[in-house]
Amino acid sequence: MKKCSRFAFVCTLLFGGLVTAHADTILLLGSYGTSSSNPGVGNSATTYDPLNSTVNSGSTSTFNISPGAVWHSALGSSSWVSFNAATGPTSGLVVPNGDYIYSTTFNLGATAAADTGTLSVLADDTVSIFLNGALILQSAGPMGPSNSYAKCSDVGPNCITPLTFNFTGFTAGLNTLTFDVKQVNLVNEGLDFSGSITSPMPEPLPLVLLGTGLLGLVGLSRRYLAAE
Repeated sequence: MKKCSRFAFVCTLLFGGLVTAHADTILLLGSYGTSSSNPGVGNSATTYDPLNSTVNSGSTSTFNISPGAVWHSALGSSSWVSFNAATGPTSGLVVPNGDYIYSTTFNLGATAAADTGTLSVLADDTVSIFLNGALILQSAGPMGPSNSYAKCSDVGPNCITPLTFNFTGFTAGLNTLTFDVKQVNLVNEGLDFSGSITSPMPEPLPLVLLGTGLLGLVGLSRRYLAAE
């Protein structure tokens, strides 16, 4: 009985490894200001687009800002960022309603079209996200009876609960994520995102793993049968 149990346990490990070993993380993503150190991610610092934003700061610079006790804490390997160091809930600056455009870039290899991205995002008041100009996440709707925007949007994407989603559409070479942070009900403004990009394993490798696993199972079964 003990031999059978150990045999079943080893079989589970072998097949578990085959099932889970199907994708590799090739890039980590995270927001950080242009004046801050890279927190260990593969994308560039988040920059501001002053010419296409409601407030023309005259600079592409961004700053890490504190979420205070109002916003959700910064996500893993990221910081809340803004075009002005005083737009967060710990400062008194009132940011006009409108659009505030941010972007980050990263490079991918020749098989980028098969890659999959996962992103978690926070924004005050809400945000639309684009990959290479194509919309991948729609912002929350306008202020009204179903969305009061008391602190930020009542529904995601907002500043209170991280919204996580998957997306594709990468290209080989340079890729750009653009964030249109929408200020709807004045006061604070900011953006935070964190995520990763994974690439599927080449087809020959899963086949090799499968073949190796099956050979291992045959060898184990013969050993246990011979021992009984």
